[in-house]
Amino acid sequence: MGKKKLPIERIEDKRRRTVIKNKRRNGLIKKAVELNMLCDQRIYLVLYDPEYERLIQYVSHEDFDLKSIYYKI
Repeated sequence: MGKKKLPIERIEDKRRRTVIKNKRRNGLIKKAVELNMLCDQRIYLVLYDPEYERLIQYVSHEDFDLKSIYYKI
């Protein structure tokens, strides 16, 4: 048995939407960690959940300075 492909549209059931959101958020963070480990990339990931007013940050390196990189671009 394989996974079902979900249509890309808003999920109306709040409980189901929360479960899917959490799974996808965790998957996104996992991919960021893997990209950092495998390819030695510096990752700065920010997720904001307006429903719960929650901000989630992932920074791959402690010395990661977003401002210095922004001014280089």
